[in-house]
Amino acid sequence: MNRTLFYLMIACLLLLGGRVQGAPVPAQLMMGQGRSWQGRIVSRDGDWIEFSTGASAKTTRIGVSTIKQLNFKVNIDTKKLSAMMSEMDYAGAIASLEKSLAPFSEYSDLPSNLVRYNAILMELYYRNGQYDKSMALSRMMSRSDSDPAMQSKARVYTTLALISSGQEDEAKSLLVEFGWDQPSTRETAADELYIRAKLNLLSGQYIQALEDAAKVVAFHSQDQDWIQPAELLCAEIYTELDMLDSADEVCRQIMILYKNTPEAEEAAKLQERINALRAGQ
Repeated sequence: MNRTLFYLMIACLLLLGGRVQGAPVPAQLMMGQGRSWQGRIVSRDGDWIEFSTGASAKTTRIGVSTIKQLNFKVNIDTKKLSAMMSEMDYAGAIASLEKSLAPFSEYSDLPSNLVRYNAILMELYYRNGQYDKSMALSRMMSRSDSDPAMQSKARVYTTLALISSGQEDEAKSLLVEFGWDQPSTRETAADELYIRAKLNLLSGQYIQALEDAAKVVAFHSQDQDWIQPAELLCAEIYTELDMLDSADEVCRQIMILYKNTPEAEEAAKLQERINALRAGQ
């Protein structure tokens, strides 16, 4: 290439700066009153997107606040992803999801079918100990009230990530903000009770932590999302209370009842700690 032409191209790119656009992203745009269009998102400029329909090069400028939902065609091998999660290959599952979602990262904060995948990624980050990344996603998702169930889940993982990273004061402030600091009853949700137990454990309030965790077991025994973590938490609290026989028994039950689960794996690690504590007595 002619050197003068090369430098001219570089200069043009520098002058264009932020106006350089990536490749258009195919999407279905859904608006209010059942209106929808197939087309491409050509670019995004803050609170606006440029959308093109059909083969037309002409674009329409649309405010993101008016968008009901965007549907993208996401290339994810769900069977492979499910297998990696079952095998607790969290790093592999994260890498696969991150690669599939990368083309849509600029639009991940908008209402879209990406929410379900971001929720999976949020949970995977948490399980893999990547609390900052889990919080970044959960905070973004909790700002949207278009899906109350997903917003609630995002709030749960924001709080759990804060607790697991030792940010006690920030977690306590969220409990107040979300109304999770009220006296518990039989109707208190399992995730709220579990969060309280985790936070009380972090604060050294072991008896209160055990009471909250036990309520999950007593009142929500059919809730598979929280009964297993709550039982493991009971074993951890027993260990902190130096009730090693009780902790050991709970660990054994977890490994029998919940084989090949994250809780069974953590129970085995906790048993090693219990054995070490006994040896030191």
